[in-house]
Amino acid sequence: MYRASVGITTNMKPKATGWIASNAERLGIEGIWIGEDIDLGQDVFVLTAATLIQASKTRVGTAIIPVAVHSIKTLARAAVTLYQTGGGRFVFGTGIGGIQDLKSLGISLTKPVSELRKAISVLRKLWAGEAVTVESELGQLKDFDLGLKKPFQIPVFLGVRGPQMLKLTGQVADGVILSGPFDYLKDAVRRVDKAAENSGRSAKDIEKVAWLPTIPSFEGSDEGLAKRVVALVVADMPLQVVDMLDVDTQRVTQIREAVAKSGPSAGIPFVNQEIIDMFSISGEIAYMVDRFETLARMGLTEVVLGPPFSGNWRGTMTEVFQEIKRRR
Repeated sequence: MYRASVGITTNMKPKATGWIASNAERLGIEGIWIGEDIDLGQDVFVLTAATLIQASKTRVGTAIIPVAVHSIKTLARAAVTLYQTGGGRFVFGTGIGGIQDLKSLGISLTKPVSELRKAISVLRKLWAGEAVTVESELGQLKDFDLGLKKPFQIPVFLGVRGPQMLKLTGQVADGVILSGPFDYLKDAVRRVDKAAENSGRSAKDIEKVAWLPTIPSFEGSDEGLAKRVVALVVADMPLQVVDMLDVDTQRVTQIREAVAKSGPSAGIPFVNQEIIDMFSISGEIAYMVDRFETLARMGLTEVVLGPPFSGNWRGTMTEVFQEIKRRR
């Protein structure tokens, strides 16, 4: 059995994100994951707090808030506040950040895996009530603490892709948030499990969340929006992942170059049905739920629906969760 969740982003309208949160219990939504579109739309911390309040019985996580974009002090304090606001229902999902986002901000790290490992260690020490002194590419702290009267054990999930990042996840994280083609996801689960076991941990203790663009086929769906989202996913996919796929590499290169030069919309003309099928879950509702069940059999413990959302997405979301419930 897998958890069935919904993904939202800061660039969605408050009316839309509020509807999802307010109807979570009615629909049977077991988790809400919030992606930060850097410098776009709602503030990620405010949106997460609002979602925790509106979806009063649902687990809510960030997927992701990049450690390369926010100060470690801000992340540490915000996570404690959100964990308290949600009565323990908050999950801190983090990572270095997407390739295109970091490029646009002029951020470049020489040792991203080491920096992420260090950031997780610092955050956990701060949440444990310790004072921390550290210097890294992401910033420095000198004898800094949160002034906590009691420690907090906030779950840390990593949104990562590359082999070394997956290895790090198996070693230190409570969960992983994965995105990519099915062949890659199968390999990623294997790498995380192996790293966990080599570190003396149980692979079963690490939750594995699959968040792929989900594109239902229904009247009024926006094909351009779907292609834009898939183009961004392709552009952000590490080359070592692309190399392992049976895909038109020339077309993938065209998408990546167009997105890097002019943004996700520029990649739309190069996204065909083969690319959509490989990098997203697309089709009729029954087929989509079939694919969710396939992911569960591969070892994924949670599947995230959306975005993109277009047309009568509220009705479609309701039908998807009804189909999931019917099969259970």
